[in-house]
Amino acid sequence: MPGLFGTEIVDESLGAIWGSFGCLYRGPLIGELPAPRGRAGRVMEGISIGPAMMKLVAYDISGAMRRALERAGYRLGVNMSFFGYDWRQRVIEVGPALAAEIRRLAEASGGPVDLLGLSNGGLTIRAAYAADATLPVERVVLSGSPLAGSVETLTVLHAGFQFAPFGRTVSAAEFVSCPGSMDSIPSPETARFLDEAGGEHDLYELATWRHLRLSVFGRDPDATPWVDVIGTRLRALRETWRSLEGGAAPKHLVCVCGEGIPTQVRIVVRNGRVVLPGEGKLRGLPAEALAEGDGTVSLASARAWTGARAHVVRIPVTRHRDVVRTEPAFKAILEGLR
Repeated sequence: MPGLFGTEIVDESLGAIWGSFGCLYRGPLIGELPAPRGRAGRVMEGISIGPAMMKLVAYDISGAMRRALERAGYRLGVNMSFFGYDWRQRVIEVGPALAAEIRRLAEASGGPVDLLGLSNGGLTIRAAYAADATLPVERVVLSGSPLAGSVETLTVLHAGFQFAPFGRTVSAAEFVSCPGSMDSIPSPETARFLDEAGGEHDLYELATWRHLRLSVFGRDPDATPWVDVIGTRLRALRETWRSLEGGAAPKHLVCVCGEGIPTQVRIVVRNGRVVLPGEGKLRGLPAEALAEGDGTVSLASARAWTGARAHVVRIPVTRHRDVVRTEPAFKAILEGLR
């Protein structure tokens, strides 16, 4: 189960929305109102550049992971399957489709299956358990999954992001236009502010976003149509977290967690505005706003599946993506699948 940006998005009239090298620098919007265009395509190994016979990988996504699994004896279409999905949609809506695919694979194989979730893919697996409490699954292995959300998601929603150095910038409005873009902000139970002026805020209240000029309200707290859109999203997201926290838990859960990088876990407010510098740029934040993690997902969030007794494996990382692209991650994942 890949994470965000792990599945290509294609449209019959627009072409590649996500998946080609050109998408790093130009192309259609990944999100727009009232709904993003396009559909899920194949799970991507990476983004390459060059002629067909001499392609160079410019951006690895799941290729290195697939090769590690193949070295361990897994074969696509035999004892390994990838689940492609539209990562722009809400996890609670993708969950039932994933649950149905899990049941299909289990029936075809004649017994329970194992699940591997990478980054946000783990949150989608959790949504499948919320949709079907008796999934035929032996073990679940997750690597770097924001099971209780991540402040880094809020950072991206607030400031937008670049796909690649010198590449195109995805604005906050473009990303927020994706219905599932807010799914992995800190959960209602873990969302905490650190306001130097002593103010109290609730991340799941529209008034907080408008007052602190969060995300699409950066220039105008009365911006339309965002007042209605964000208000609706926050109410739906609160229900999503209720469903996830009330859902079933796996019999055997292994959580591979990156450590060694200070990770922002509290939303700092200074002079009435949020301070969300992003992964690797946390200098100057108070110590109480930080925790151990992989720079994006804290150790606490990476193992926070309600009702599960997780076996936690810590691996050293230099950034979040290391939890799905390095030899220590592959080793920990393969040991978890045994």
